[in-house]
Amino acid sequence: MLWKFLDDNGTFVANNPHKISRLYFPLANEKGLLSSITPTLHGDIKLDQDTFLTVPLCTEDLKNSYYNRNLWVYVENKGVWSAASGDVDESIVEAGMLWHKLIRVNKAIGLKAEFINFVPVSNDTVEIMTVKLTNITKAPLKITPTSAIPLYGRSADRLRDHRHVTSLLNRLEIKRCGIILKPTMVFNERNHTINKTSYFIFGCDSSGKPPAGFFPTMPLFTGEEGNLSEPDAVFRNLIPFKRIEPSMQGKETIGALRFKTENILPGRSITYIFVLGIEPDDKKSPERIFLKYNSCNKVARCLIQNKKFWLKKISAVQVKSENKDFDRWLRWVTLQPVLRKLFGCSYLPDFDYGRGGRGWRDLWQDLLTLLIVNPSEASQLLVNNFYGVRTDGTNATIIGKKTKEFIPDRNNIQRVWMDHGVWPFITLNLYINQTGDTDILFRRAGYFESKKMDSILEHILCQHLRPFKNVGRHGYFRLEGGDWNDGLDMAKENGESVTFTAMYAGNMLELASLLEKINYTKTVINDLRKKAFSLIQRIRNEEWIKVSTGHGFFNGYYDNKGTRVEGDHPKGVRMTLTGQVFPIMSGVATDLQIKEIYRSAKRYLWDADLKGFRLNTDFKEVYPELGRAFGFVYGEKENGAFFSHMNVMFAFALYKRNFVKEGFEVLNSIYNMCKNTYLSKIYPGLPEYFNSEGRGMYHYLTGSATWLVLTIITQVFGIRGVLGELLIEPKLVKEQFGKKKNISIDTYFVGRKIKLTYYNPDGLDYGVYKIVDIKINKKSAPEKMPLPRKTFLEMTKASKENLIDVYLGR
Repeated sequence: MLWKFLDDNGTFVANNPHKISRLYFPLANEKGLLSSITPTLHGDIKLDQDTFLTVPLCTEDLKNSYYNRNLWVYVENKGVWSAASGDVDESIVEAGMLWHKLIRVNKAIGLKAEFINFVPVSNDTVEIMTVKLTNITKAPLKITPTSAIPLYGRSADRLRDHRHVTSLLNRLEIKRCGIILKPTMVFNERNHTINKTSYFIFGCDSSGKPPAGFFPTMPLFTGEEGNLSEPDAVFRNLIPFKRIEPSMQGKETIGALRFKTENILPGRSITYIFVLGIEPDDKKSPERIFLKYNSCNKVARCLIQNKKFWLKKISAVQVKSENKDFDRWLRWVTLQPVLRKLFGCSYLPDFDYGRGGRGWRDLWQDLLTLLIVNPSEASQLLVNNFYGVRTDGTNATIIGKKTKEFIPDRNNIQRVWMDHGVWPFITLNLYINQTGDTDILFRRAGYFESKKMDSILEHILCQHLRPFKNVGRHGYFRLEGGDWNDGLDMAKENGESVTFTAMYAGNMLELASLLEKINYTKTVINDLRKKAFSLIQRIRNEEWIKVSTGHGFFNGYYDNKGTRVEGDHPKGVRMTLTGQVFPIMSGVATDLQIKEIYRSAKRYLWDADLKGFRLNTDFKEVYPELGRAFGFVYGEKENGAFFSHMNVMFAFALYKRNFVKEGFEVLNSIYNMCKNTYLSKIYPGLPEYFNSEGRGMYHYLTGSATWLVLTIITQVFGIRGVLGELLIEPKLVKEQFGKKKNISIDTYFVGRKIKLTYYNPDGLDYGVYKIVDIKINKKSAPEKMPLPRKTFLEMTKASKENLIDVYLGR
């Protein structure tokens, strides 16, 4: 494997990861600093699209760019070494929850370099980097170190547009320990403004001594003939500057801090500390910020705080089984929803929405995990989110950083994704079942782009009734700008999404049942059911297709010509995974149909070599009547990749309908593709998708992580609420119990921390075992299930871990 775990917290080590291109790791804090870092310290540091400390980099740049966090070392009589990215005999990355250590060894030069990078969990938007240089020879080494971290200090939009012109705005200031870049203006041809943001790099050695001097501009550092791979300032060991000259202003900037020449004895080390930061408030001093981190002791304390903070963040879910690698991998998946809340869908090298922000689906799906961990916090967030719904049932598509901040669209493109109305109710329904808080349905919220206020229930009804005003010729909701698959975006006029018509129908049945339980108006309940059953019968009867091989599955779409997409075709059978998942999840598919769907999926979508389910079969043509996805090469992204999000929802749907062995096979296939790091080439976690080579793509920022955690808790371990009452319904297969024949999970229910352990002494399989006894904190629980909320709260403690032991037998 590329990496191996070192402990149950998910700390891992990777040997020679610099040989893997496209590999990166996230660093961030909740104050808003967002970083990416590679095994050669490439990656960028920013706050948002308009505020980059370092040069913006995409995945293709990571291997090919000279822009990185670097420390050059001039070694007398030996030569020059780029410690972060130069020649090495060995490199090692050790990393844990948002901290990154890189060790690089160059025997010829006689040095080992150890870099530690992290973003402190404070109100400072800075990244801390320490570098320890160790003499690995048997003779003293005379070294002269110089940092080399290019400072960009502006919007990513300026990377090509007015790159030179915006450098003319740069103003530099040299302080005792570093360089401050503060451009005079924020360049924007629509509205230039005076800049208030400072970009800075400060540094010192382990004893607090400042640099000996600086090379603050790129021309001074690289020289006329040199470049970042062979900078004159290092190779010629030039004398640094101690003050800013007028000629240095208006140039591209670099954090090149020269430290005094040192003699390092054999086996001895010297350490340097760097603080790289952005300060948006011009009343705050970067120098004062640096004073918080200008010693090894201060940095060590901050790193300890960092580790504790992020480990607490992932404490929401922890599985303990015999498969320790799975348990530890799951900890990284649990972190991913937090990362997406911080990064949105952007700001890591495989950025998706390049200009930042989360989309409408992301907003609701990322809440699913929070609902389980902290339902009280989720309550207000839910209400706030409904402010993004318009009175016509459509919604804003991009979410701002502030509460109730919504943006109509991305890149000034007005589009409606027809599936958007589905997700708010799915999230709200989970919240109501986890908490029993049905009153939330009648809390009032505003509408987007309107002064009107209404109940949450009216928002939900509005979203579910809107598609009935836009029905296609076959009786299904129009595809509009796309559904869950954004790549199906070229069938606006005549395309229809059968699959999400099924999901709307399923939602309406769920909503009707919920309203019936709280004695709501029968007229509304009956109307919801009438509409839902009409759609369900149409889909079951008219969209179930049999192909020439005898296999059966649902047609999920009609294209812009009004032609059925799936089934037999001259170029081969066409089938989509999405077209099957949502009929299963929504209850539209019967049990017999689910059984046949899975058989068909194994025939047409299962890849025998990579052992995973593809998103669709190869249509073998560009398909403009349906969407851009079919212009992509087959096996990439929305055209036939192993799409984690849909695979996880496939597993969830199968578990929900009690097809447990099938659901386990799907989940296991995803995990196995991740852990096969010779192919996946990613650090622990779940990528957006795997391509046809089995390579993980778009790592970390994917909604599939939330759905996987939700599936593990509510379906696999079967811990979920029914109007606030606890239901325990395990759906574990015998392989998951291992030799110890027990398995446990730490999670939360109604705000109480619980550790639930299933005991299966006879090694029984799902479908054979049943619950024979439940003990809560060693006291027998009532046999009634679901367990009344009052009873659960009486038997558990608010502040401590509560032990729930569940015994399985025949």
